Amino acid sequence: MMKNIAILVITVCVLLVAGCTTTPATTSPSGQVSSVPTFPGKTSLDPVLPMNGMVTLGSGNNTMEISLHSVEVDPPADSGIKTITIYVLARNTGTTPRQFVWFSKLTNVNGNSFGGIGISHKGTGARSGQIYPGIGEAARDYIEIRSADSFATLSKGAVLDVYFMERTNNETRMVPDYHVAWTINPGVIR
Repeated sequence: MMKNIAILVITVCVLLVAGCTTTPATTSPSGQVSSVPTFPGKTSLDPVLPMNGMVTLGSGNNTMEISLHSVEVDPPADSGIKTITIYVLARNTGTTPRQFVWFSKLTNVNGNSFGGIGISHKGTGARSGQIYPGIGEAARDYIEIRSADSFATLSKGAVLDVYFMERTNNETRMVPDYHVAWTINPGVIR
């Protein structure tokens, strides 16, 4: 099990160093953070949170507490496609209403990725309504897995990257404002 986690962490680091990430957001994670190695000459990478990890995004009066609410596998479709449903909970801890769109990407222990910006939820991502101060919302995103082998590898553990875009005036820039990553434990996707 530790070998799988180590391989997963190294794979994530290689992907992140290769430019597959956004500028790190100012975060203050709670809970146990997995140690993520850094490469010589590079700055430290965003932490990969455990599944129960929580992070605060934003600053001042514009903060959101973000956590992974659930990861579920829908019953298989007739075509053999398996859908992994991801609920991320965003709780407004600031003083002004906020609205987000977020996209999910799963990376398996072999470094293969599924979903991502403009891909998950058939390209639309998860969309929150206006989240008022003191209120939380868990919006649904999903990723379709078309191969039984890919699904089997995801069941060995994965990293879930979620890219958040703030939605203002009913418009969303497709450039992430925030990025959060969680480790998905082996056996959660089954």
